[in-house]
Amino acid sequence: MKERTTLFLLLFVINSFAQNGNPFNRSPVVCDLTLITTLQTFNVYNHNPTGVTMYKAKMYIDADGSPRAYGPNNSGLDWTANAGSTGNWWGVVADATGTNPILQSASDPYPGMYVSTTSLVNSAYPSTNPLRYTNSETVPFFVLPSSVVSLGGIRIGDIAYVYNTVTGLGCYAIYADTGPSASLGEGSIYLAGQIGVNPNARTGGTSLGIIDYIVFPYSGYGQGTIPTIAQIDSIGNLKIATVGGTGITACLETNTGDPIAPTTQISIPAGWDTTSFISTFTDVDNSGGSGIEKSFYQVTDYNTNNDWRANYTHGFFNDNFDLSTINPEWSAVSGTWSINTNNFLQQSDENVTNTNIYSPLVQNLSDCYLYNWTGILGGTGTSRRAGFHFFADQPDSTNRGNSYFVWFRLDDQKIQIYKSINNSWGASPVKDTAHAFTANQSYDFKVIYNRITGLIRVYVNDIMSAQWIDSSPLSNGSYISFRNANCTYQINNFKVYRSRNATATITVGAGNANDIRFQNQNPATPAGQIKSIVTDAAGNISTVSSQNVNVDWTPPSSVSLLKDGTTTDIDTTNNGTQLQGNWNPSVDANSGITNYYYAIGTSPGGTNVVGWTNNLNNLTLSATSLTLVNLQNYYISIKAEDGAGMKSSVVTSDGQLYYNLATTISKLRDEQNLIVFPNPSSGVFNIQFSNLNFSLGTITVTDALGREVFSSKLNSQNSNYQLDISKQANGLYYVVVNCDGKLFRNKVVVDK
Repeated sequence: MKERTTLFLLLFVINSFAQNGNPFNRSPVVCDLTLITTLQTFNVYNHNPTGVTMYKAKMYIDADGSPRAYGPNNSGLDWTANAGSTGNWWGVVADATGTNPILQSASDPYPGMYVSTTSLVNSAYPSTNPLRYTNSETVPFFVLPSSVVSLGGIRIGDIAYVYNTVTGLGCYAIYADTGPSASLGEGSIYLAGQIGVNPNARTGGTSLGIIDYIVFPYSGYGQGTIPTIAQIDSIGNLKIATVGGTGITACLETNTGDPIAPTTQISIPAGWDTTSFISTFTDVDNSGGSGIEKSFYQVTDYNTNNDWRANYTHGFFNDNFDLSTINPEWSAVSGTWSINTNNFLQQSDENVTNTNIYSPLVQNLSDCYLYNWTGILGGTGTSRRAGFHFFADQPDSTNRGNSYFVWFRLDDQKIQIYKSINNSWGASPVKDTAHAFTANQSYDFKVIYNRITGLIRVYVNDIMSAQWIDSSPLSNGSYISFRNANCTYQINNFKVYRSRNATATITVGAGNANDIRFQNQNPATPAGQIKSIVTDAAGNISTVSSQNVNVDWTPPSSVSLLKDGTTTDIDTTNNGTQLQGNWNPSVDANSGITNYYYAIGTSPGGTNVVGWTNNLNNLTLSATSLTLVNLQNYYISIKAEDGAGMKSSVVTSDGQLYYNLATTISKLRDEQNLIVFPNPSSGVFNIQFSNLNFSLGTITVTDALGREVFSSKLNSQNSNYQLDISKQANGLYYVVVNCDGKLFRNKVVVDK
């Protein structure tokens, strides 16, 4: 059923414009269209006032009908498989069994080659004569699937106007062959050559929806007659006038079938990135739209100069010109370049006719590149112009060696595309398109180049404004360059994107081997950013989607001054159910410290008492509900965790000895081995060991209730100690020495 998406559209009127100097153009052109079907995302319309069938599609090359289209062992212009195979030949004349193709005889144009067929024939010749069929090399013809033929009331031999929206070339053609039911957009070798499409049957054509087809039903001679080119042109000129001229193609250029831009979103792993990761992109065109044509991405990083940059060795570029000086990646060859107070890169000398500031950029890592910047043209001259070179290989040459160049002409009101070969671009541009510009106005410029197909598209404020296809595209370029003449030129927010698949690996780490080369300067400032932008087959371009990336590949520092106890470091404890510790904080400038973990063991670094336990952000711990073993040493271990989940190395305390004075009193040895003097004392007294051979041990002083008031480690090289507990209250105190697994005790009275 036909769908009148009244694409009756706005019934808007477009003034006809001359293409190829056609004298039969008329004005106005009425764009009153009804969508009748969609094939391969290409919309087919009926032009309601005239019944003409219109569509924009690709152009594959159909070699059929050429006497040398196919031959044994792939000897023809096209692959033999495109004509069929043994027992199933559809593109060549076969014998009665259908097994073997008929070979041309000595009197035929190409003896030994197969006889290639087309749907439109000259009935004056028999089926085995190559002259019976429409010759792809000498006749401009196009191919239609039967579904479009039936919907449009078209018959074999009807005339069409075929227009290449990129080259600006058009040609009249006839419907001479029927193609696959689900495929739209195919033309003869001769037609492709006439409109600037690569005519090679094996490697040529274009998959881009850039070819307009305007088909006039019941306009030809019908089956049995193959008209001459003069007859095709004569009919075409008469028919095109009935729709207002070749300006009818503008109805397709307005994207009325798909006026909605596509969208793109970015997904990355949640949290912090410590190493390379996969970024996933979701690109969506509107329902019934033309479909996603090309997807691009860019990766930037925030460097130690507080500047968002990108790794040009990876095919990305970013310069917002936020610093007061020009980034050293740029080399100024001619002109007066500086960063102005508005943070624009500016060339201010209006007398120079070829300024040049360039930077290296690798441009062979993806099929397609997108260059985007904000530009302002100004000054007082009369031939003001500015632009941009890309895919250049000699950046300090006048025309940058081999390169492409887009000129925006302020006074001539044009967009021009040039191709420079061996530093020369000849006498004229390869594309010259009218476009209105206003002095001192800011424009968003985007240039897309496909190094495989040679397609260049120029967008101004996200409107596709000029395009051209290079049949011999430059496949590599090492530099980019800005250039202007006789004007001032301001540039900002310059970015370069690469084409991509649905996912991309984002490499992380120091140095140019990686996409993101820096870590977060602090937890709140991302180190990287991924951006995505896409286009659809109708030429619409999406807004830019962006995703910040937090990066930290450095573990936090180890904690310092880990002490047993709550304040100062203790060596003994008489609390049999609790162990305590404290420490100075760890440091992680990138992602910050989020947690501390502790463990407790009976050996340094051990975890047999308390396994690794999250202590959150606390710098003290109190492990309770323990059952400590009398006269056992206990060691606390600490490690820090940062926001990225990385952990510091483990630090372990020097340990604390638990003893239960009540249960060990019976084990105390002869007090004569532990001499305390003076006794009573003011709280400052000496202790002396006699008749002891001891290893390292501890000295502890407790009050009469067993509460520890002092502790220290023994030094096996010194048997005399002076202790000071003068801050304690008067009373009875016990001095306990734990030495080589033996306990000794004596009393001391403090009387101040």
